[in-house]
Order: sequence, then structure tokens, then C-alpha cells
Amino acid sequence: MNDALKVLVVDDTLTYRMILSNIVSGLEDVELVGTAVNGKLALAKIKESQPDLVFLDIIMPEMDGLEALGRIKKDFPGVDVIMVSGMSHESADITVKALEAGALDFISKPKGSLAEESAAILKAALTPLMLLAKSRKDSRQTTEPAHGANKTSLMSRAKTSFGFGTQPQKSREPATVVTPKARPAKAPGVIGKIDVIALGVSTGGPNALMDVIPKIRKDIPVPIIAVQHMPPVFTASLAQRLDKTSAITVVEGAEKQPVKAGFMYIAPGGRHMVVRKDNAGSVFLDMNDSPPVLSCRPAVDVLFRSIGMVYGGNVLTVILTGMGNDGASGVATIRRKGGYSIIQDEESSVVWGMPGAVVDANEADEIIPLDKMHERIMAIAFG
Repeated sequence: MNDALKVLVVDDTLTYRMILSNIVSGLEDVELVGTAVNGKLALAKIKESQPDLVFLDIIMPEMDGLEALGRIKKDFPGVDVIMVSGMSHESADITVKALEAGALDFISKPKGSLAEESAAILKAALTPLMLLAKSRKDSRQTTEPAHGANKTSLMSRAKTSFGFGTQPQKSREPATVVTPKARPAKAPGVIGKIDVIALGVSTGGPNALMDVIPKIRKDIPVPIIAVQHMPPVFTASLAQRLDKTSAITVVEGAEKQPVKAGFMYIAPGGRHMVVRKDNAGSVFLDMNDSPPVLSCRPAVDVLFRSIGMVYGGNVLTVILTGMGNDGASGVATIRRKGGYSIIQDEESSVVWGMPGAVVDANEADEIIPLDKMHERIMAIAFG
């Protein structure tokens, strides 16, 4: 058994092809098996070198990244793909489509940096994703294919990282109720009045959200305020994609924007989003550029703590798939005020880091499969 993670780098730009190749070659337990300048050549090299992971540029001649991704997922389903995207609105839109089509995650190319700076930025972004890909490879090698990947080991190895990506598999298990060790506000399973839904998600988020949000009824009587770990520009593209397919209105959050029922607000990439209340009692959004929390900006914990201050315990918290433990502290803060907590189950999560961290902290009231999440959210919201 070859334990090294075999990686193919695909990019039509020589500079980034060299930078990515050098980073990959310098990592322990990782083997660079080749490079390609477009999707057509990449498919031939995948067949020849059988990589575990492909770094795939978005915009390339002959065959672009989106078309190549579709071919890879069809012909080589065991190969993980991480998209390499520019920071333009066009690239962001295509990247969100790629995530829906099965890309594990993406990295963005640094803009206007020197080669040394670009390399350092890319290496920092690549490290958790390489760990994720290596864990997925190990799971595939030790688990029967019919049963899917073992996400327990993946979560434990990647718990301090974050990102987002791929299509989660559907769970066949029923929802499980978790009884917390300490809940002073109310007994487990007892849900009070809900005035807002606070949602946090990371790795696997775009697909998870596309599975849940379009099924939410237009007349839902509360707003949804969310953090999806993404850089600037990409959160706007995600909001637009969700808005087109949803009955509720989905927007990227903006300064001083009033919070209304029937709307979903997604924190803009690169900024913390919080809620505040004016003298008349109306709730609005605010943004700040304070330091990242748990390496995240926007951070779920920052948003959730502000929601707890404004709404008290009249909050439903929802934590979906993602690496890391951002959100666990914020969930605990809201539950101490009387809020209610539901999380995505391990079986349907791409990575059970964020939901698992809530369970580890004994802060989950219910664990729910992704395909049942919209039903439970609406049942609680409508009371």
C-alpha cells in the first residue's frame, strides 16, 4: 500500500504551476505525479498516473476546469479535486458551480503578490486541504467502497482546519436526540419561542446549503443569519446561486441592512458579521474587521455571540458540515440563554469537525441527517 498522497497539478499559467508543484513536492507524505496545462491533458495524465488529488485551474484553454471536473467525477470518481480559482466575479461564479458539481474545495490565487508571498499564502491554504485529502485516501483504503468513507478518522485528523466543498452522501440513519450534560435554561427536547435561525457551515457548505435552503418555505416567520467560510467575492456568488433556487430571499449581508423574516443573510467573505439593535428595537447587520477567530473571518462564533446578545435564548442554532470547531463556543453561549441546537449528522457530513465539536462539548440537542434538516428547521421555526 502506497501511503503517499499522489497529486496532479493542472494550471495553464507557468508561475502558478511551478508554485503549486514546489509546495506539493516539499510536503511530507505527498508525491507530485505530474502537471498539465489544460483539462484535456489532465484527463490523460490522470489515467496514466492515477493521482489521489488534482489541483485544477478554473479558466484554461481547450478544456476548462468545470468541464474537466465533470469528466473526472464521471470517469475517476475516487479522485478528489480542489479547484484553483482567481478572485474575479466570473471565477467565483464558476467555482461555486464546481463545488456543486463535486469539487472537494478550492483555493484562491493571491492577487498582486510577489512569488514568495504567493507561495506562502498558498502553502497556508493548502496544508489543511492536503490533510483532508490524505485522510480521505486513508479512509478509502481501509473501508469497503459500498459503505463510503470513514469520517471519524477524518474529523479527528482535520479538526483544527477549515474549508468547504464536495457533495455529501445521503444518510440512511434516523435523527438522534442528544441529551446534554448541562442545560440550565430548559429540559432537553423542549423548544421555546424562536425569533431567528443562526447557521454555521464550512467544508461541504455550498452543497449542504443547496440541499436545505431551497426547501425552506417562503413564509418562514423568522430570518436566517449565516456564516459560510469563504473568501471575499465567493460569498456573493453563493448567495446569488441560492437566491435563484430558493423561495426565501438570500443575500450577502451588508452594513446597516435590516434583518427581516423570510430572508437569509450570508456573512461577506473576509469580514466578521454581527447583529445589533437600534433604539427603536429593530435589528440590523453590522460588519467589522477585527482579527480572525479560530483562523476564521467571518467566524461563526462571532456572529452567534452577537445573536445571543440581541435575541437572548429565542434562537435556533444550526451547525452543518465543516472542518474545525468554529461555532461550538457560540452555540454554548446561546444555549445558556435558553436557545436550541441542532447539527448535521456524521454520516451525511463531508467533515464532521464543526458538528462533532458541538457534540464533544455536549451542546447538541438533536443530530439530524442532511436530507431531513429542512423539515426540522421549519417544524421548529413554525412552532
